[in-house]
Amino acid sequence: MNLPKYFLVIIPRYAIFLVIVLFVLSMMAYGGGTINVPDAIGNSFTRNFFSDLGRFTPDNIISAIFFTAALSICGLAFSGYFIYFIQLFKQNNLFAIMAKIGSIAGIIGALCFVGVGFAPHNIFFGPHVFFVKWAFRSFLITAILFTLVLYKDDRFENHYASGYLTFAILIFIYILILELGPSPSASDFSLIFNVLAQKLIILVFMLSVLYQSFGNSKLLAKKSNK
Repeated sequence: MNLPKYFLVIIPRYAIFLVIVLFVLSMMAYGGGTINVPDAIGNSFTRNFFSDLGRFTPDNIISAIFFTAALSICGLAFSGYFIYFIQLFKQNNLFAIMAKIGSIAGIIGALCFVGVGFAPHNIFFGPHVFFVKWAFRSFLITAILFTLVLYKDDRFENHYASGYLTFAILIFIYILILELGPSPSASDFSLIFNVLAQKLIILVFMLSVLYQSFGNSKLLAKKSNK
């Protein structure tokens, strides 16, 4: 069994598809309620954070199960991805070390996603916020280091480094929004702004891993032909 190909190419692609399906099912099963309108009915794409789907209440159990399953699959699949990504850099130089540090940060970020799923914000608010913040901070480290590593590594085309650079810029902006942006409860506009920013960065994260899987596929194909 070609484990590197499974963890660097195949599993990430199937995991992203399955995560999207589970998120959609969770949205469909969501009991309702937003920060500003607790008695709202159903899920609002522009006013409900992903974390709302995991709210643990009697009328939201099914949605919470789908949500936790989605983040668990995402976290475990991408942890495996970063573990095997380390193995692409067996050299003993600065950029190989940077790739390994970036991968370790990615593993931490991926496991934080699992933590978010198992720490509903309405029950474990402190741990939930901790996992959310450190997931994105960890992925920022990963994106910055991978941008530099892939740009210098002749095995990868530069557009893969550009993809991580875009991700790094966007995730940095999102971290600033988390730390300095308007409170979601301040107004309906602030809520929509924060919700859409969160969904955009999650989409970019999944697309960046999906995009990189094509570069990994080319690299592994070259190695197998040698």
